[in-house]
Amino acid sequence: MILVYLGCFLLILYYLYTRNYDYWESRGVPFEKPFFLFGNFYKIFSGKQHISLRIREIYNNFSSPYVGIYIFNQPNLIIRSPDVLKRILVKDFDKFVNRKVASNEAVDPIAAHTLFTSQDQVWKNLRAKISPVFTSGKMKLMLPLMKACASDFVNHLDKHNGEVIEVRETTKRYAVDIISSCAFGINSECFNDENSEILKEATKLLDFTSFVRSFSIFSFFFVPKFVDIFRLTLVDKSASDYLVNVFRTTFKERQKRNIVRNDLIDLLNNLKQNETFNDSYKFDDVKMASQAISFFTAGNDTTSVTVAFILYELALQPNIQDRLRREIREAFEKYGDFTYEAINEMKYLDMVFSETLRKYPLATFLNRKSATKYTFEETGFTVDEGVAILVPVAALHYDPKYFPNPENFDPERFSNENKHKIVPYTYLPFGDGPRNCIGQRFGTLVGKVALSYCLKDFAFEKAEATSVPLEFEPRTLFMVNKKGLYLRAVKL
Repeated sequence: MILVYLGCFLLILYYLYTRNYDYWESRGVPFEKPFFLFGNFYKIFSGKQHISLRIREIYNNFSSPYVGIYIFNQPNLIIRSPDVLKRILVKDFDKFVNRKVASNEAVDPIAAHTLFTSQDQVWKNLRAKISPVFTSGKMKLMLPLMKACASDFVNHLDKHNGEVIEVRETTKRYAVDIISSCAFGINSECFNDENSEILKEATKLLDFTSFVRSFSIFSFFFVPKFVDIFRLTLVDKSASDYLVNVFRTTFKERQKRNIVRNDLIDLLNNLKQNETFNDSYKFDDVKMASQAISFFTAGNDTTSVTVAFILYELALQPNIQDRLRREIREAFEKYGDFTYEAINEMKYLDMVFSETLRKYPLATFLNRKSATKYTFEETGFTVDEGVAILVPVAALHYDPKYFPNPENFDPERFSNENKHKIVPYTYLPFGDGPRNCIGQRFGTLVGKVALSYCLKDFAFEKAEATSVPLEFEPRTLFMVNKKGLYLRAVKL
């Protein structure tokens, strides 16, 4: 009898868990058949496939404007049509304001007050406040801080001239130096201190090496209820606490000594000082620290990954590297330095940067949540309130209909003659619409500064340890090669 009762209990649980599995079929939406318990993401959660490759696989199996999938037992809608994406991201943005990610101030106050996870009016208020921080004028003021870090990068390469280096680890040090300087106003000395404490903490922020951290991060994106149940945090708690303490200490010291560096701390302080009585969203210590930590978290991995992949592709195609180096040297000779104008004038550098973000997008997918029932005019299909919308960025970037021979690294896609041919809403490295990446200008400038400094005097070459082709680590959200990125750096 015990076995009978247990069997009945398990059957009831199975029914309750899988009852959503007819959701897309009952609505006439083409869908990928789910696998028991895991839905369509079994290969991801079992560590067999990177999320970008899994989404591309599903995308390529259909030709419809959208595809229904299940993440665990929750229905998600992958949008394949650029026209439909335009409605979601821009035209009818007010119906899709929020990302379907966890946002619980009681559990994780730091994450709840970042632009990435904040929702509704909190997001609108925060976006309005933070947008002035990332103007071209503010970036220009930060440029001297970036150039100092780029000089340290070049000095490090000089010490290892002719050696094979792990580029991802090297660019990580550069990125942490930059973010530490521009966000926290400190010199982290990552190239000079092998045991840099801030580098260790930065590495822990979005660490996927442990099951607990991987579970936490994936829960924020795909199972927000787990965040509430298990009281999970988006970034590592000890690393977050460390950076909050660094921010508060630096902020107090800055106020006490009246120091001005034109970095994020100064900019946040100016915003706070200029708040009025009628402001509906006011900065306090937690909210200000949240901006610094989100700036640090979003900036260090994205910068290091992008610069590393650019150097990797340039090592595989020396002709592209040589052409880029000529442009960099010409700009340097013209201006006598890597000024803001010099960097923005380099068209081929921008083409190389854009093509890298096509082939290795930082956000391989975006997600949104329908705020109400919404009918797509193109098809007449009505999506229910609360359903997760998934934007398959990497899949669009690799669709041969939009980018012929997508596996090839070809900066000419983004030349003045060709870039107008790109179909709108098929190239989304920073998202689009009101909720696009606010740090786009900063991240691009930081990457271009690094490339300008190191490519001017160094060539990067393929070595025996260089992985060709790449094999992405499946347990991360970013595209990261399993065996690292090893290249030889040679001074010219």
